Amino acid sequence: MDQIFLYNRSKRYSYHDFDTACAALRKKLPSGSNRKVVVLSSHPELYYFAFYFCFTHDFIYCPINIDDTIPMIENKIEIINPGVIITNENFFLSHWREKEQVYEPLHLPSFGSCFLCFQETEIADGFSTVDLRYILFTSGTTGAAKAVPISNANIAAFTDNMQQLFEVEETAVIANTFKFSFDLSIWAMLMAWTNGAAISHIDTDHLLNHEQYAHCTIFCMLPSMLRILQKQQLLFSISPNRTKHFLFCGEPLYDSDVQLLREYFPRAGIYNCYGPTELSIYCSAYKVETEFHTWNRVVSIGQLNIGSKAYLGNAMLLEDGNLEGELYVSGEQTFNGYINLPEGTGFFEYDGEQFYKTGDKVIYNQEEDRYYYAGRVDREVKYYGHRINLNNLEYVFSGIGPISDAAAIFSRKYMTIGLFFTSTPGFKLEENMHLLQHIPNWLRPTHYFPTPEFPLNANFKTDYSALETFYNRYLEKKYPSQQ
Repeated sequence: MDQIFLYNRSKRYSYHDFDTACAALRKKLPSGSNRKVVVLSSHPELYYFAFYFCFTHDFIYCPINIDDTIPMIENKIEIINPGVIITNENFFLSHWREKEQVYEPLHLPSFGSCFLCFQETEIADGFSTVDLRYILFTSGTTGAAKAVPISNANIAAFTDNMQQLFEVEETAVIANTFKFSFDLSIWAMLMAWTNGAAISHIDTDHLLNHEQYAHCTIFCMLPSMLRILQKQQLLFSISPNRTKHFLFCGEPLYDSDVQLLREYFPRAGIYNCYGPTELSIYCSAYKVETEFHTWNRVVSIGQLNIGSKAYLGNAMLLEDGNLEGELYVSGEQTFNGYINLPEGTGFFEYDGEQFYKTGDKVIYNQEEDRYYYAGRVDREVKYYGHRINLNNLEYVFSGIGPISDAAAIFSRKYMTIGLFFTSTPGFKLEENMHLLQHIPNWLRPTHYFPTPEFPLNANFKTDYSALETFYNRYLEKKYPSQQ
């Protein structure tokens, strides 16, 4: 029986299915220098197919989310300048039929019909595509799309490091809960493809369908996703006997998350990883043992991957002997620069070497060569004359009494901080202010908002923009004279 590569709800696709479909696509593509393949579809299996095709035929994988706005999609396509767009019929008929491109229907064995969109006239690239493996977009702090090119060399270095972390067996089934614009989806596909294993696609609409998790053995997820599963009582649907590994990335992993996992999955390996898109999926990793290291209840992100080097910007020595500063990284996993931005954007040069500025503050234990995530640099604010980091404030309050989680919003207009928090039912902070007696006044928020749960964005992270909108409206009503 041919090995399965993809489970997508009731459908199964084998490696042979993918190889056969790849052969059909390859015959349709013209020979030329433009090897960038954009995939834009409402059918998730087309993204897996595009990844598989690009990684087995030396093309460049360029996924774009179909739920982006039309202007955003058009802007990303213009930046990439693809040789071909793979899309499904519905999207093609709705938005692209009148554009100046050549369209060709294609039947992919096992995958059904799709459309290939070609440019009538090949346009020269404004950047080098030599050795590129994939292109993803990240918005950063400005909201503008930034195109991140990742090379074969970057991926080779990452894969070598990944294989040092744990073994992926052929019988493994890796759960993918991420959107295709998130590089952790590439991690799932890459780990399956390089080890002859399988992927189980779990899309947003079926996250709470317990049947999707039954046969998975490896989970890569955001910590917030773990909490959703626990809250919805879905952790019981994940087999503790089949589950081999949990890998977390993209958000701080708390000690309480580890305790939760230990309760349900005592034999599973737990790994906490860190790394922005620009550093090829993740650039540091930490295996959580029986005794593990934390800072402000947040699990360590471990040591940098082999081949990566760190520099701490604006570093300062703390009283406990640790260093604190912004993490800059160079090395084999670091990308060479954004496609659509001036050369050097986001980089810092030191001793003749280019370091990528992550925008993340870390604590570094020099003795143990171990890092801890301490929040975004851009979340530092001046409050009551003190410079504080909103992430640190959240950590402080999330460990008080029955408060389980906290999210802080700063208003520069009113110079106030609103703290949204979740807690056990019936808890009223105003009746328990004694719990704050050890917190200095300058570190206390101005307003408190109990909430049963935080709004989440498309990647299941706390939607700070939604909380900021709510808080601004609250302040406008509370202080109308300051309008």
